[in-house]
Amino acid sequence: MIEPLAAVIINGVLPRIPLGRASILKSAFAAMARPSKRPFPQVFFTPIPRPCKGKGKATHLRTVECTQCAISPAEPPVNSCCITKHSLWCPKRNRLFMMNEVIPRRSRISRQPGTQRCSRHSSSSASPLSSSQTRSLDSLHSVSQNRDLVTEPAFDVDHLRSLLRKSNPFDPEQAWHSYTVLLQENHYQPVLASAECLRFAERLLDALKLPNDTLPADSGLLRTWGTRLNSILGDSESSFPDDSPEVIPRLCLSAQVHALLGDLVQAAQVAHEIQEIPLTDSEKGALLDVYRDLLVLTRLHRGSTHVLDLIIREWNFLAPHCGNWSTSKRSAMSKQSTSFREAAYKVIAEISNGAGLLFTRWKMDKDDRLRMGEVLLQAYCAEELLHSAHAVLLEMRTQRLPIEDQLQLKLVRTLAKADLFALANEIFLALTHSTAPRKYYSTGLYLYARQGDVARAEQFYKKLDNNNWCTPVDQCMLMHAYAVAGRAETVVELFHEFFPKDSVNISRVARPGLLHYTTVVFAHAERADFDGLNFWLEAMLDAGYSPDAYVYNIILQSFASRGEVDAVAAILEQMRAAQIMPTRVHYTSVITLLARRKDPVAAEAIYKRALHEGIAPDRRMLTSLMNAHVEAGSWAGVVRVFDYLRESGDFRLTLSIEVYNTLLKAYVLIGTPFRVVSLIFRKLQRIGVRPDGHTYALIIQSACDAGLMNIAEDIFAEMEDKAKEWEPFYRLDAFVLTIIMAGHLRLGHKVYAKACYEDMLRRGIQPSSITFKQILQAYGNEGTEESLQIAESFLKSIMNTDPAHRGWLTSQSRAFALENLHSPLMLVYARQQKPEEVERLFEAMLEAGGEPSIQSLTILLDAYRRTGNIEAIHRVWPQIWQLASRLSRVDGLFKGDNSTATDSLQRQSDLLCMPLSIYIDALSTAGEHHAISDVWTRARSQGFGFDSHNWNHLAVALVRASELDRAFEVLERVIIPFQRQSQVLSGTRNSSPESPLTFDLMPPDVDEPAAEAPMHRKERRALAVKIATKKSGSLLDMEEDSTDFAHPLHILHQVVPSWSMWRPHAVTLEVLSRVLRHLQGGRIVQPVTSDGTPSKKSRDSDDQHSRAKIASDTLRRIYHKYPEAVRAVILYERQQSRLDAISRQDDGWNRG
Repeated sequence: MIEPLAAVIINGVLPRIPLGRASILKSAFAAMARPSKRPFPQVFFTPIPRPCKGKGKATHLRTVECTQCAISPAEPPVNSCCITKHSLWCPKRNRLFMMNEVIPRRSRISRQPGTQRCSRHSSSSASPLSSSQTRSLDSLHSVSQNRDLVTEPAFDVDHLRSLLRKSNPFDPEQAWHSYTVLLQENHYQPVLASAECLRFAERLLDALKLPNDTLPADSGLLRTWGTRLNSILGDSESSFPDDSPEVIPRLCLSAQVHALLGDLVQAAQVAHEIQEIPLTDSEKGALLDVYRDLLVLTRLHRGSTHVLDLIIREWNFLAPHCGNWSTSKRSAMSKQSTSFREAAYKVIAEISNGAGLLFTRWKMDKDDRLRMGEVLLQAYCAEELLHSAHAVLLEMRTQRLPIEDQLQLKLVRTLAKADLFALANEIFLALTHSTAPRKYYSTGLYLYARQGDVARAEQFYKKLDNNNWCTPVDQCMLMHAYAVAGRAETVVELFHEFFPKDSVNISRVARPGLLHYTTVVFAHAERADFDGLNFWLEAMLDAGYSPDAYVYNIILQSFASRGEVDAVAAILEQMRAAQIMPTRVHYTSVITLLARRKDPVAAEAIYKRALHEGIAPDRRMLTSLMNAHVEAGSWAGVVRVFDYLRESGDFRLTLSIEVYNTLLKAYVLIGTPFRVVSLIFRKLQRIGVRPDGHTYALIIQSACDAGLMNIAEDIFAEMEDKAKEWEPFYRLDAFVLTIIMAGHLRLGHKVYAKACYEDMLRRGIQPSSITFKQILQAYGNEGTEESLQIAESFLKSIMNTDPAHRGWLTSQSRAFALENLHSPLMLVYARQQKPEEVERLFEAMLEAGGEPSIQSLTILLDAYRRTGNIEAIHRVWPQIWQLASRLSRVDGLFKGDNSTATDSLQRQSDLLCMPLSIYIDALSTAGEHHAISDVWTRARSQGFGFDSHNWNHLAVALVRASELDRAFEVLERVIIPFQRQSQVLSGTRNSSPESPLTFDLMPPDVDEPAAEAPMHRKERRALAVKIATKKSGSLLDMEEDSTDFAHPLHILHQVVPSWSMWRPHAVTLEVLSRVLRHLQGGRIVQPVTSDGTPSKKSRDSDDQHSRAKIASDTLRRIYHKYPEAVRAVILYERQQSRLDAISRQDDGWNRG
């Protein structure tokens, strides 16, 4: 189960509890008004200070400063701060400073704070901690400018004292202005009591903070307010005795002021001195607020690595707030502890290479290295940077640091939750003797349950049960193991076993909870059993449980797997109606659905909607968006998303094996030469990327497409060796063995293919419907009666299998699996012009529970075309059109989203490309030429794309309609320009895009050709690999040390269309060649009539003369208006002449 994640946003409180104080406090007071000499870095982002609770909004914190104080904070002159130089009124200090009135200070111990950063381990600049910190001060300026300045604020002490009450509105700028005016009117004598001054300073600091209770990252703003707060503290320095209850709040505030002024060393020293005083929990909470602010400012000025060093130095105090040993929720400092821990984790997680940092600190004290590793692990786990966490764990093991079992078990759970089972299993198997047996058994159950490993899950559940350690969550995980394994019936049995209906006086503890119902719903969703899903949803509602976000995601994914966009849209609308806003997980599921539908335009629109709703995309969401481009053949979009992830600088978007697998998938589907794919694979291994089973499957697929079966077998053997390290996560399934078997079948290696299939059965692997499809295709493509009978018998044996043992139905939807089984033989019978056999198989598929699809209806349409059954064609085409329109409609996903224009959601899809070509050919053969124009115009107006096959078929259809000019125009204006466009290699590539979105820069154009790549058709893919291998030469080579893994794809996607796709087809050129010869002979081209023959010619001599003139004029016009098309035809004729001569073993001169 996926546990819900809750973000805790806590506001810090500065308590004031009287307690006896030590004289050590005086040293901290004495250092208060000293300015920092350390230069401030440039402002990285400018957020808006937040208003305090119940107060007015903060305005621009700015006042008229003196010349020396107004100098750029990034370049302060040495010893030039107004506090030590001025003997005049300074608005920034808001008091008159004489040289002999400078606040006394004790001698400072000489130290070098070290402002340099460790650039290897932390960001070169401090990146934003949260989205709220990225807001610009521009909005703050506008608030200040639009303020009603007519009404002057009240300048009396009572009004100022009223601002100290938290219930009253508080504008920090007006409050400061009131304070300075009163101070001046009082001849710079204190206008508030010491305790009141302290509360006033605290209110100002609180107003400076952002909504997430952290300080902004504008160093100039912080320095301004640090100076102002420092003046308040200086006024009341000697006003508190050592035993005053205000001493600790004032010390905390002094440390914060030092930090605001950039004196981080002094701030840390004051905070450390506070620790030496006996503190109550409330005072410890106030000190934690100080350290939280100190972390943020240390990150701003020095980088995240120095934050980690600070935590290690102050470990004695901060240790309980940096891990699983947090304070009790009932503690007075629990909120501050949680707030500190969250801020610390966010900052430390910005260290990009924690393992490398730990490696460089090998000379450090062992205990400090252990603490550093533990904090890094906790931070990476909290921020879901799990590959970094795993690397830190390995480095800690290498240094033989004693890692606590509970911390390792926490990492195992986090990895398993993210489906990183290989890493989780590796860590868990090393924990043979755990010091926490209950946690160990529970984690083992969780790990194996999520993998669907029923045997091991049962083993760990029994360990828990035997020790009476089972919890309701453990029961859920056992049920979850069977759900993942596809055994919904067993899940229901366990539900009734844990919660029997016939029990008397069932206690509240024994009542099934939401998690139990959710698990049963999930089990039926995994089986695509919508009847069972609906039944258990009703049972959940009857039990008084409303679906939560996780339940909605289960339902959403179930309908998404069936491609039901309208149902998914309805679920999202229902969630919003139930006040459950879709999360990043839900939007990722929707993007995955649109990827299956090959609709990157809608996928990007959904991504933008998520951004507008305040959702921060993670790596998984962006990988899904990248896969949407892959599935649609939108290669420029693939490169752009990859470049965005690589250059984003966001530590949460670092490249992972999932991203690299998606890139490798693009290389395979476009038909990349194997040497390029293999080179990228080995480079990934050299830079430390750990391949998984999916990676090896893609490399094996590339080798099979290239016909390199020996290499494919070697890679498979390497994969099996790796699988031993992955055990028990990786179990060989039918996917990889089916790839190898299909490769042998394509090359005609039936013996090897049969051996591969038998090996699959010997391993106990259930063949999938795709496995059966490859076998049926191999038999059907032989074309003999004997092979067809074998194929029919094989199909019958599969369909007659006991439904309980139809494992090929569990992994995909039923309709998809049944289509895989029936479509191969339907294609064979269509080519053999046996429409009755195609109809028989089509009806059998529907009776078995299948559904009509674009593919199956297209096969039926082709069978009717080959037999000239135009009436049947007219019956099938409307069904194809209706289905394509429904599958490409996504408007329901954007209800209520005014930011997404309907026009931008035009269908960029190849859904209609193949059936449209067949339909055009059938119509032109039947002489229904006007219908072609109507259907073409309609498809274009609805946003469907056209590929090179459509345009070539249109050119032939125009010849049959005697529209000769338009036929040549198709070549001249469409096919040849697109061919040349792909021959011109563009070197322009934005390798550091600010956005992953492609269609924002290049809105979809209906006149652009549809994406056309080999994709999932292995024969076309093999042909593309062959052509690319022959023609690419050194074009796709990578530099030896290059890590730009998208560069070959950037080149390849530009040139591949001209190699094998966008070109005039041989049939088209042959037809146009005949047209030219016909016209050259003085004959006109007659349109094909309804009976499929050209219209009859008149034998009248005058008509013949007239026709000759028409033919001559037409020929002259074609040569004049379409020279490139004519040139392509002439070149084709010459090439055919040479080929004919070679076939006759003739040099072209001897004709006798």
